[in-house]
Amino acid sequence: MERVVRTVDGFGGIATRRQLIAAGHSPGLLTMAVRTGVLRRVRRGHYASPSASRAAVVAVRVGGRLGCVSAASSLGIWAGSDAAVHVALPANAARLRTRHPLTARPDAPARLDGDEGPRSDRHEEPLVLHWCERPVAERREDASWWRTDIRSALDQVASCQPRADVLAAFESAVAERLIGLDDARSMLARHGGWHRELSELMTDAAGSGAESHVGLLFSDAGLEYRQQVWIDGVGRVDFLVARLLVVEVDGRAFHSSLAAFEEDRRRDGELLARGYPTLRVPAREVLADPDAVLQRVIRALAAARLRRAAP
Repeated sequence: MERVVRTVDGFGGIATRRQLIAAGHSPGLLTMAVRTGVLRRVRRGHYASPSASRAAVVAVRVGGRLGCVSAASSLGIWAGSDAAVHVALPANAARLRTRHPLTARPDAPARLDGDEGPRSDRHEEPLVLHWCERPVAERREDASWWRTDIRSALDQVASCQPRADVLAAFESAVAERLIGLDDARSMLARHGGWHRELSELMTDAAGSGAESHVGLLFSDAGLEYRQQVWIDGVGRVDFLVARLLVVEVDGRAFHSSLAAFEEDRRRDGELLARGYPTLRVPAREVLADPDAVLQRVIRALAAARLRRAAP
């Protein structure tokens, strides 16, 4: 039994009957694994191990596979705060397992998380459905067949998410070396409109999704800035605005310890000694209230200009 679990884990936590039989596991063993609770039968011919993510199980059970920001998140890419499970479906998908039947299929991604809309039948997760894939029979069953590939996921993100989250997802994929910068720019530009403008703004310097949000915020406001700037005696800073003000975007994961706190204060002192006041903004506030963050930056920049002009 342990061997079949290891095999399923090797496929990312979910495997098809065909994959498992090809790996040397008999149909009788699969039946026994389900009866004893070692594996779950997610959908006919689809088995999940205890390591399978809840979102992936929901997507497969609905009748598709993990897509858009849900696939991006599983690959370690910025996925914003969208709590719904995004499911990539074949264009001819039917008989989906949702709590309520679907009466129509929209051309755009269908966000079905309202009280009236369907959710997954067993887990009742809010869903976003993307009818965008080839029929199941034409798909390869590779080691991560239960989610779309990186390029498909990013294309779905571009057609589904707000501007800032689209930029953050693409820059995150570049930072994780899952796609090259030029390739990412070309992919995004093909969507036209504001996507083309974002492709020109895209950089490989963003250190986090929140930094991508801040960069777009500054660009929209017409502020001059540079990102990931090296300053002697300090190291890299997140943003240098108008060559006057350093803006650091602090995420809790890297700035909550005593050692991190003391290092931040040291850096701030070194920057001030070199004529650069520092404004620190929490990543959480960037995402929750970007307008308030922008106003704080503008006020800090005005004060820095006054100090620079003082005799």
